[in-house]
Amino acid sequence: MASLFDFSQTISKLNKEKKFSETLSYFKNNKTQFTTEQIGLNKYIVYEMISALIEKNYYDVIFTFIERHNVVLEPKNFSYLLKKFKDKPSVNWIIVNRFCDLVPVDSLDTECRTIEVEQKGKKKPMELASSKEDWYAVKTKALFETKNYQECFELSKKALESFEKFHYSNEVWFARRIALSKKNLGNSADALNELLLILKRKKEWFIQNEVAQIYKENGDYENAFKFAISAINNFGDLEYKVGLLVLIAELLAFKEENELSFKHYSLSKLLRLEEEWNVPNYVSLALSQFSFEQITIEKLPDLKRELKKYWSSFNPQQTAPRPNTLQRLTGKIDRILHNDEKGADGFIKFDGNKSIYFRVNSTEEVIKKIVVGLEVDFKILPATDDKKEKAVQLKIK
Repeated sequence: MASLFDFSQTISKLNKEKKFSETLSYFKNNKTQFTTEQIGLNKYIVYEMISALIEKNYYDVIFTFIERHNVVLEPKNFSYLLKKFKDKPSVNWIIVNRFCDLVPVDSLDTECRTIEVEQKGKKKPMELASSKEDWYAVKTKALFETKNYQECFELSKKALESFEKFHYSNEVWFARRIALSKKNLGNSADALNELLLILKRKKEWFIQNEVAQIYKENGDYENAFKFAISAINNFGDLEYKVGLLVLIAELLAFKEENELSFKHYSLSKLLRLEEEWNVPNYVSLALSQFSFEQITIEKLPDLKRELKKYWSSFNPQQTAPRPNTLQRLTGKIDRILHNDEKGADGFIKFDGNKSIYFRVNSTEEVIKKIVVGLEVDFKILPATDDKKEKAVQLKIK
């Protein structure tokens, strides 16, 4: 008769070899040698068995196993198991939501570990989120995905109040879930304002897409199209933007640009076919309303090229003249905001009572003599879409 230690070691060995079916068979055939209490109190057996059940997608059995053996999950092992759920190609958020409830959040660790990661050939320390922060991140995501919007809203607010420091931009994602929960609870005005604020910190394509959706629902097709085009031009794999392509197609239909609408619906369909994903009925139905000849999968590369050129036509053209082509002006340093090892910045007063911001680096010669009242000449770099105008190429008069 094998000891409990041997039983545990065999299960662990089979899991390491990724023989998860054999793990489950071995447990079934040998578990009667031990009491349910012995198994339930052995954190190693519990961890390995739940791991194997996750790998085999036997989700309901996990809860049966936990109940039958009176398992109390160890907080540290819980975090590792939660990650296994999240790393599945297709996450079952209903199960994740149930699993999160097996451990009281206040029992989880608040300590943040630091690991070493390599970036551009250099090793740098990286601080990881605590188990408690991870729990809030996963639980709120699970609540949102399972349409528990009121609970998601309340828990996301609590998460923002629970930590002084966040990791992986979690504060942005909690704020986003609050906004989207409000939208789904019927308060789209607040949701829109909050998402626009989030975009100033995190310009992600899917947030731009969500803003576009709200504008469309509110009948503001101009702003909806503007944000939808920004989203499609933003960084992100095109195959994950198939829903966004449908939104653009719908907005183009409102603008009576039928051929372009048809091509966007077609691209959404062909990308799904290429990835071997199901094509929703509403996409097929929309395409059937057009009289154009259907585009085949062989023409997908050409369609991508054509529509990428169309999207890029909406990017602002940089026509601002270069600084060295501009006229030099004269003024005086009126105010200094910062002056340290990184450089100096502040404001120059010129042309009567006009004021303009300046910034000089620590390597520039003028930095050594920057004081209020110093007379300088400079050029003005015009404003662009994301930056205000500023004074450049400062020289002492």
